[in-house]
Order: sequence, then C-alpha cells, then structure tokens
Amino acid sequence: FFFNDTATTEIYTEQIVGSVRCVQETELGDILKEGWLSKQSKFMKEWRKRWFVLTPTSLYSFKDQQRYTNPTEVIILKECTTVKSAEDETQKEYSFRIDCNNRVFYIKADSAPEKESWIGAIGKAMVRPSLARKDSDDD
Repeated sequence: FFFNDTATTEIYTEQIVGSVRCVQETELGDILKEGWLSKQSKFMKEWRKRWFVLTPTSLYSFKDQQRYTNPTEVIILKECTTVKSAEDETQKEYSFRIDCNNRVFYIKADSAPEKESWIGAIGKAMVRPSLARKDSDDD
C-alpha cells in the first residue's frame, strides 16, 4: 500500500485539437492513496493492471507507476454512488465495483486487506464532497 498524505502532484493530459497536440496540466492535489490494481476494460472485459491514484475528488488510473500523464481513466467521485465487493458478479477474488451515474467500474486488488483498504478509502472520499456540500447548504 502506498499512502501519501502530503503529496501534491501534477498530471498532464494530452488532447488532439485538429492536428495540434495540446498538453494540459492538471493539478492532481493531495494523494490519499495509490497503488497497483487491475481494472476490467469497458468493451473487451479484459483485466488490465493499472497504477491507481485516489485524490479527494477523483480516482485516476495510469499505465505506469508514478508517471501521472495521460490517465487511462478518470472517475469523478461526486458522480459515484456506491463502492462495494463484486466477487460474486465477476467471479474474481478480491474484486469490487464503483457505481457511477453512467457506468459501473470493476476493479481487482491482489489481497483481501488491500481490497478492503481501497473500498474504505474510496468510500470516504465519495462521502467527503457531499458532506462539504451539505455543510454549505446549512448556511
């Protein structure tokens, strides 16, 4: 497990605009957790090893460890409703799912403690923004 409470990192995403390649710098912010997990691909349903980075607002996946360029996935946590075990659905040990507005993401850890740690960390991050919104609504 990799915990990095005070780390602030930048990521760069590339966009092709016409024939011009634009590199956009994005502030990743505080990293709550990072490490290797496998993610099921959207169309081919293959399991691919990815480096995941959890921030207070998003879950990013990258092909390479600690190389925060061109994320293969960006899951916006405020658009997600649930994170829970998915072993019965996927028939994969240590798998879990993240239910978002327009998609369900299936992810697999390498051990039960790692799976529970990620579910807990993602669940906490999903709750934080809604608590902040609720507090500001009370004003």
